[in-house]
Amino acid sequence: MNSSLSVTDRYILALAALLLGTSVLFAWSGETRTQVFFSVYLIETLAFNQLSVMLSRRARGCTGRVERVLVACFVVLVLWEVARIVGAM
Repeated sequence: MNSSLSVTDRYILALAALLLGTSVLFAWSGETRTQVFFSVYLIETLAFNQLSVMLSRRARGCTGRVERVLVACFVVLVLWEVARIVGAM
């Protein structure tokens, strides 16, 4: 049995560790706004995906699709926040 991790496994573990570390920092700082959580998680995931160039072509294609969904979610969050600010004026 081969005990070494594949590139995809290392990618998933590293991304999970990054998001967990961010969650710990949010808990430590007392942050409670969900928009901040989602925005930071989305930006971190997008940046991490861009840095993960060692993935196979198939894995990069899958992360590309995930990135498009994440960008769409981020745009929705930004538009939601802009609508909230404009509505408050």
